[in-house]
Amino acid sequence: MSETRNVIIVGSGPAGYTAAIYAARAGLNPLVIAGSVTAGGALMNTTEVENFPGFVEGIQGPELMEVLQAQAEKFGAEIQFDDVTSLALDGPVKTATTGLGKEYTAKAIILATGSAYRELGLPDEKRLSGKGVSWCATCDGFFFRDQDVVVIGGGDSAMEEATFLTRFARKVTVVHRRGELRASKIMADRAHNDPKIEFVWNSEVVGLDGDPSLTGVRIRNLETNVESVLAATGMFVAIGHDPRSELVSGTIDTDAEGYVRVVGRTTATNVDGVFACGDLVDSRYRQAITAAGSGCAAALDAQHYLDGLADTEASGTVAAVAVPAVAPAAAAPAAPVSATEDTFAAEVLQSEIPVVVDFWATWCGPCRAVAPLLDELAVEYAGKIKIVKVDTDANPKLAMAYGVTSIPTMSFFKGGEIVKSVVGAKPKPTLSSLFDEVLA
Repeated sequence: MSETRNVIIVGSGPAGYTAAIYAARAGLNPLVIAGSVTAGGALMNTTEVENFPGFVEGIQGPELMEVLQAQAEKFGAEIQFDDVTSLALDGPVKTATTGLGKEYTAKAIILATGSAYRELGLPDEKRLSGKGVSWCATCDGFFFRDQDVVVIGGGDSAMEEATFLTRFARKVTVVHRRGELRASKIMADRAHNDPKIEFVWNSEVVGLDGDPSLTGVRIRNLETNVESVLAATGMFVAIGHDPRSELVSGTIDTDAEGYVRVVGRTTATNVDGVFACGDLVDSRYRQAITAAGSGCAAALDAQHYLDGLADTEASGTVAAVAVPAVAPAAAAPAAPVSATEDTFAAEVLQSEIPVVVDFWATWCGPCRAVAPLLDELAVEYAGKIKIVKVDTDANPKLAMAYGVTSIPTMSFFKGGEIVKSVVGAKPKPTLSSLFDEVLA
């Protein structure tokens, strides 16, 4: 266990990274446990962010998160790409345990775990995930070129998904439970004026067809109760988010929907020394800028709390010093290598050791989130497994040849043959287990 720190920030995104910036500038040496595959939060799955102040021409969501992370690190924040799996919040010293089995202690905790995509709850939804069903158009839209797709939802997120998908799809059908959109006027107008977008009003999804991949979306009209099938090879769900509060359930007070309750206009929770910010507490606005503002408030509240502790401690408080991580030992430095359609055979199919091929793209937020994990694993498994990255934008034939319809997809090769494929960003312990399985 490392030395007790002043503050640990659990989560990232606009709230977590802004809290880190303010805490670091206050000399609190914050540790940010950003998440292994959720680092950067929901904005890692968005395209252009047009309403964040300071960016006249807009900015890509993943790029904005990279800028905020770099700014936090500039002032001394330490970022760990790991998942907090449990929190012990009682008493003056709090403990955070991660998926990699590490324990960190601090006098204050800032919760910035954000929210997660809400699912429809259909029987075949998980079965078809990555096989036509998606929650991220920016991640998977590329693979539905000249196909018919469906978007579920009527808010800004749904309209952003639908508009983005028109770059690739032949037709985009928006299915909404109401007779009008809930989206902002600018987003609604943009969708209404797009000739590729059609609308199905007052309807809900009742089932999914297709095996092994999606072929149709069954819907029911809520006014007539008549059911019909929309032929589609892709369905993108954008019906809102649920707060990621399960980590503190039973310890931190939440409302009926799971949002963390805070005291008045502060970010303080019902537990001394624990503060919450961002989408974890905000069920109303849920904007990047309001999340950033609440992250600032959380850092200031934590600073005032720590100042109060210092005033009551006769011996004073010595600021915790972050302990730099020790790089794992390896015979020689290693890193993922890139492959193209011309070099794939030599790098992968003719390799003498097992190969993990990471199918990714520069615009894919989850791909960026998993990249540092693969960098670490390349060092840890140097000489045993080779990690090869394939940019699906630059090498579409390779993606098609290996049936990639969602990214990130990791395909494991042994002796030139695929032995396993997994879709979606995975935490480091899961990836390590997969690596070990291939080596066994």
